Amino acid sequence: MKRVADYLICYDISDSRRLRKLGRELEKIAIRIQYSVFYAPRVTQDGIFDIMDIVNEAIEPSEDDVRIYTVVEEAFRLGQAIDLGDPGILS
Repeated sequence: MKRVADYLICYDISDSRRLRKLGRELEKIAIRIQYSVFYAPRVTQDGIFDIMDIVNEAIEPSEDDVRIYTVVEEAFRLGQAIDLGDPGILS
């Protein structure tokens, strides 16, 4: 059986054209969580390499920042959300 994992893809792209291009490409294969944050569930190792190829074709490495994080199941069970309006309140 192939290894499957969930990934969070976050980026900060300095050029609006590259920003839109990467967003359009990622919308085809992942779920948009926020403007520059995508969730890619159940991706194989080959699939994450494909995503990395898409990212590398869309960005300018010296100007843009893209992070791909593996989402571990424990991350969904630990901790509470912090209210940014009042950091002392957990919701």
